[in-house]
Amino acid sequence: MTMTIPFLNFFKKVKDQVQLPDVITALKHYGMHRHFTDAGCVLLFGGGVKKGFLYGKTADERPCKAIENPVIIQDLHATIYHTLGISPRLAYVVEKRPFYVTYNGEGKPILDLLRRTS
Repeated sequence: MTMTIPFLNFFKKVKDQVQLPDVITALKHYGMHRHFTDAGCVLLFGGGVKKGFLYGKTADERPCKAIENPVIIQDLHATIYHTLGISPRLAYVVEKRPFYVTYNGEGKPILDLLRRTS
């Protein structure tokens, strides 16, 4: 009896995939061990976030890089703070040094993720 497990199709070889040796010694092998360093997912709900909305896109063949609407972490943080009514420029001074709620206060909320309330 043969059993097919659809999940195993996820691990099929992709074009230009580097074969990993047992011991990594060359720089060309770093980053090719199926970690998705340039893409990920976040589930947001409540707080004025759109229902059932997908934002961005990854490549079909190699889903490890955002190819449409990439989001940097500062903007994600700014979006979350925006839904809470907190400015991403907000800073607290600790030991005569400002600490922003987003990296250097540079985050910009992604308003496309939010419902319009008017």
